[in-house]
Parts: sequence; C-alpha cells; structure tokens
Amino acid sequence: MRRSAALAAVMITGALTLAACGTSGGSPGDCDTDRGTLTVGLVAPLSGELANIGAGMRDSADLAVTQANRRCAIPGYRIALDARDDEADPATAAAQARALAGNPDLIGVVGTYNSSTAQAVQPVLGAAGIVQISPGNTNVSLTRGANPVIAPLRQYQTYFRVVATDAAQGPAAANALAATGRTRVAVVSDGRTYGEGIANEFAKQLATRGGQVVLRTTLPAGTPPAATAAAVRAARPQAVFYGGEYPDGGPLSRALAGAGGPVMGGDGMVNPAYAALGGREGDLGVSVGAPPETLPSARPFVDAYAKAGYRDPYGSYGAFSFDATNVLLESVSGVVTGPGGGEWSTAQRSVVDAAVQAYDGEGVTGAISFDRFGDVSSDAVTMYRLVGGRWTPDRTQP
Repeated sequence: MRRSAALAAVMITGALTLAACGTSGGSPGDCDTDRGTLTVGLVAPLSGELANIGAGMRDSADLAVTQANRRCAIPGYRIALDARDDEADPATAAAQARALAGNPDLIGVVGTYNSSTAQAVQPVLGAAGIVQISPGNTNVSLTRGANPVIAPLRQYQTYFRVVATDAAQGPAAANALAATGRTRVAVVSDGRTYGEGIANEFAKQLATRGGQVVLRTTLPAGTPPAATAAAVRAARPQAVFYGGEYPDGGPLSRALAGAGGPVMGGDGMVNPAYAALGGREGDLGVSVGAPPETLPSARPFVDAYAKAGYRDPYGSYGAFSFDATNVLLESVSGVVTGPGGGEWSTAQRSVVDAAVQAYDGEGVTGAISFDRFGDVSSDAVTMYRLVGGRWTPDRTQP
C-alpha cells in the first residue's frame, strides 16, 4: 500500500521534533523498548577521497533512525545505526558486510555507494538473506546481470536500490551532447565497475544519435592523466565523456587545458570537490534524481538535517540514504507488527525481503516502488553545468 497521508504527516512532525532536539542519541521519548535493540547496518566510504559522500550517507541514515526512534517506528524496539567504512574497496566492503551479518539483530543494510563494492557485498548479504538497499549504486549489472538487454538475470533477491541506473544516466548524457551538435566524442573510463558501465551506456546511445566515439581509452584510477590527455588532443573530439569519479575526473579536465571541448561525466563526477581538483568552467554532468533543495517533498529532510547540526553536508546521496533507511524501517515494522510477527528473529529476514519488494510509498526523493529486478520505479536524472566552480542544475528529466 502507498504510504498514508497520516504517516507522512507523522514523519514531517518527527523531522520538526528532531530539529528542536538535536541529532542522534538520547531517549526515544515514551517508546516501549523492552524487546531490545535492532540494528540498521550501513556500508559506505567513510575515509579516503570519497569520505565526503559516505559521511552524508551515514548522517542521513542516522537522521532517519533518530526520527524513527522518536516516533516509536518499530514497537518494542530501539533502533541503532552501525555504520561501517568500506574505504571504497571491495574486499574491505565484503569484510564489513560479514561483520554486520554476524549480528542476529541486524535487520538490513543501507549501502553501498560504489558499484564495485556492491558486487562484493551482494553475495555476502544474499547468502544470509539480509536485505540491502543502495542509495548510490548505478551499474546496471547489479540487478540485471552481465547481459541485461538480451537475458536480464537478477542474482540477488535481497538487493534493491532507490536511484536510477546508468541505463538512464549514460543515454541522457549522450542525448544532451548530441543536442548541442557535439557528436565526435572521446570516451575515457577508469576501469572500475561504475566507470566502465556508464561509459558503455553512453557510447551505445551516442551511436544511435549518429555520433562517433573517436577515442575509447582507459585511464586507471589514480593514474596521472598527461598521456591520456595527449591522446585525446590527437583525436580532436568535440567533447570528452569520462566514466569515473571526481578525484580523477577533475585532474583529467585540468590536463586537457581547454582541448577537446567540455568534459562530461555521470553522478560520480557531480561533486562539489570536482572544480577544486581541476574541473573547468563549462564542464557537464548528469546525476541521479533531482536536487533535494528543489523538491517540496524533501523540504522537511533538508530543514531537519540542517538544524540537527551534522558536520558534513548530506551531499548527492543523503536524501536517497534517508529514503533507503525509511523503506527498511517501515518494512521491518510491518513484519514485526503484522500477522505472524512478534519478536524479531533472523527467520524474519526473508519476510523483510518480500516486504521491501512489495513496498510502494512516497519518499523525500519521490515515489518509491521496485520492479522485479529490485530497481526503483523512477529513472529521473538531472543535467548539470560547472558555473563559477559550482555544479549548477540545468533540468531534471523525465
């Protein structure tokens, strides 16, 4: 059932109450918590170059948990957040997932951010029957397998995501460039799961618009971009599409020094730090969803986050993390309080998986429901341009 107006009002009230009371911690009010504590896990990059992304994810999930405790979201239980640092490394992510899975009171995991870490975490949580809801993964294969067009295959019934995939981002970027007459494009990617996936989706769509990939090359993450920039200049493209993330995209743009037209990338590039790392005026980006600041539905979240006093901004994935956490909490609440519910046990994890699959509600980012592959129903993306050192939204589609 779609979330009722009454519940939505309760969530807004909870947001305003939280704003007055501070961040996490403290008493959950008058809630009965005699049954103990249930844990929401989170796996994200909390250190290293992507730490600003992970911090926004963690704090947004914390906000959702704090609000849930204040409104007694799961009767009889206190909810705790256990945030784990995956260092943007697949092996570390898998180890953190195994550690979380060892907790019998774990009700689910929010994360990961990187698609490569998701590939490592999926089998760990899948084997344990633990639901995973990602606020950041965009690689198509995570839900539809290695051959998503001809033979889509969902490997993990426990895996869901609340963001659009690269099948939406890549084509949107190609369409935007083609609409400006830039049809000769160099495509550079970082060799990682996300970067290769979005670059391939871009290249496929560019071909349908009569475009030409004049150079397709890999610049491994962390590699100095001078040689790649020289190859791009030699190919004389009208634009460069970069499949990767901002720590390497910014230096690549700087190394091009105006050659090859603007650099364009996906959500991994649309980060406030991109310009400081070398991103040039007029560079282009596409990212998942709409900026929360533009959505009336996200205003209670934006206000509560600001008033709660978190050190880091919620960033591009905070609102999605808030929604992913609430999808999990509402699903678990329905299981515990529904027919055959009662006290939490690991035997209920499979019922939670089914409850998330059936979820149909309104989040701060918009309507949320999942198709048979675990992908969210919305495929909204926003186009951005770097203006004055800041990513400025242009338009959201569809």
